[in-house]
Amino acid sequence: MEPEVHIISAHLQLVKGYFVMTNLQLKGGKEIDILAINPTTGEKLHVESRVTIELSFRIRAKDTRTAVGRMHRRGLDTLSKEKFEHPVVKRKVQEIFGAAQYKKVLVVWEVEDASVVEVAKEDYGIEIWRMSDLLKELKEVIGTRPYRDDVLRTIQLISKTLP
Repeated sequence: MEPEVHIISAHLQLVKGYFVMTNLQLKGGKEIDILAINPTTGEKLHVESRVTIELSFRIRAKDTRTAVGRMHRRGLDTLSKEKFEHPVVKRKVQEIFGAAQYKKVLVVWEVEDASVVEVAKEDYGIEIWRMSDLLKELKEVIGTRPYRDDVLRTIQLISKTLP
C-alpha cells in the first residue's frame, strides 16, 4: 500500500471512526484506493488519492496534454472519469455499497486555485481533501501513544522535530 493511502486510511479510522477497505484490485488494472463506512452514521465514502509533492503538480479543473498528446492526469475531468466514473470502478462500488448514497473524495496535496475545489463539488460531485490537513489531524490524534505501525510511528518521529 502506498504511504499516502496508508495515511488516509489511518486518518479515516483513527480520526473519523470509519471502517475501511484499501487497495481493491479490479479488472483491467483498475484499483479503488479506499472504500469506507462510518458504523455510527452509516456514511459511505469512495476515496481516491492523487498526492504528489512536486511543486508543479497541482490538481486543476481541466486536464492538459503532453507534447505527444497523452493526458497529464491532473485534471478533474480525467480523474473523475478514470477514478470514480469508470464502469469497472462503479460496478465494484455498487457491489459493496449497494444502492446506498456515498461521497466521492479526492485527496490531494494542492490545487491550482480555490475554484478547483468548487468545480470538483459542483461539476463532478467530488469533495477535495488536502493531505496536509489530514496529516495535522492525524498527528494530533496519535500523539505519543506507542504504535507498531511503521507509517504512524514515522509521523510521530517526524512530528518531534517540528514546532
